Amino acid sequence: MDANRLSQGQLVAAIAAIALFIISFLPWFGISGAVTVGGTTIGGSQNFNLWEAENPLDIYLLIVILVALVPAALGLLGDGGEAPMASMATALLAGVGTLLILYQVFDTPGELSRKVGLFLGLIACAGIAVGGYLSMQEDVGGERY
Repeated sequence: MDANRLSQGQLVAAIAAIALFIISFLPWFGISGAVTVGGTTIGGSQNFNLWEAENPLDIYLLIVILVALVPAALGLLGDGGEAPMASMATALLAGVGTLLILYQVFDTPGELSRKVGLFLGLIACAGIAVGGYLSMQEDVGGERY
């Protein structure tokens, strides 16, 4: 396994994907005070990470993480030749994921508040999109070694 086999874009996307996976366990949303949710009154404050929030965004971001990590894993194993479609898929899926997280920033469901994980997740997902774009440019330019 040689990390020099990875292109700069693959490396950026892989590091951002690992960061997004770690960030997904931080609090993304929170409820403070006594709030009635679905007929149940919740007192105090409670935080929800990406996996605990009832939101289909978690499954989509897991797909984005996997799509970003597969080309890097294949590149480390020596089987990752030029894969422009994988780079394009990474850039496209992560770009849409970034827009979905940005939408959650401005339109938080119910009475939920925004927490640090939401903003860090936005940055990490944007990093995956940039890495996919850089990798796609390297595939077109033929600069991959």
